[in-house]
Amino acid sequence: MKKLALAIALASCSLAVYADEAAPTQAPAAAVAPTTVSQVAPTAAPQAAAPAPAPAPAPAPVAAAAPAAPAAPADLESLAVLNSLRQKYPATNFTSVVKAPLAGIFEITMGKNIAYTDGEGRYLMFGSLYDMQTRQDLTAPKRAAAEKVDVSKFPLADAFTRVKGDGSRKIYLFTDPDCPYCHDLENKVFTQLDNVTIYTFMFPIESLHPQAKAKAESIWCLPEADRAGAWDNMMKGFLPVAQKCANPIDRNIGLAESLGVQGTPTMFSEDGRKMPGMAPLAQMESWLKGGA
Repeated sequence: MKKLALAIALASCSLAVYADEAAPTQAPAAAVAPTTVSQVAPTAAPQAAAPAPAPAPAPAPVAAAAPAAPAAPADLESLAVLNSLRQKYPATNFTSVVKAPLAGIFEITMGKNIAYTDGEGRYLMFGSLYDMQTRQDLTAPKRAAAEKVDVSKFPLADAFTRVKGDGSRKIYLFTDPDCPYCHDLENKVFTQLDNVTIYTFMFPIESLHPQAKAKAESIWCLPEADRAGAWDNMMKGFLPVAQKCANPIDRNIGLAESLGVQGTPTMFSEDGRKMPGMAPLAQMESWLKGGA
């Protein structure tokens, strides 16, 4: 689904340009059969035959994957919905289909998108499914899992690093020098965090903050050992001396866009979970421990 929206997001500086999965479109009935679930085609009952000669000794066994267990009825229902969706919308990458807690509704994963559908795959519902009895967002954990990234591939040479305490907890931060929410995150939350390593990728959003890129470049042009301190000072209102040099800012912008970062601040945890926007200290601590 392609949507184009311009929005200043709450608790983040954001120029939101969404490019999600291709919108499902009506397609010919014929489609490639799914490859993620094993299916066994029915076969005709064998006809009676004359006794065969005794078989030759079997060859020595070789290592092989164990046969898949027969699918439970619920899995067959999900499989039927998956087949229906793939036949109707072959241009969409349906990753999985499972039964939702709501009777007759199925949860679909399409790349990084989560949606819900009926048993025929006719209606699609986007958004979050809430359990009002437990006050839980049932979709949020699934969405977070779908959005996980491999932070081991981040080019840390294009970031500057700050270590507090033993640095055991890792944060990968995309931030804009002129974003007010980034300033709040730095001055109200990071000042109270301990035992963290913050890898800071400067990601100026020029359409919102025309001077941000020049400030980011000036920070980068300082000696490596001085960048973190200059950044902390800038968050307090002390601007660096303007400088020009070879820098990774354009690469950072490209990296952020490839990761679906649509605003600042945006953070990734060590296990690849994404947190968009400024979060209060309690939420940040919970997130660092693996929470939402």
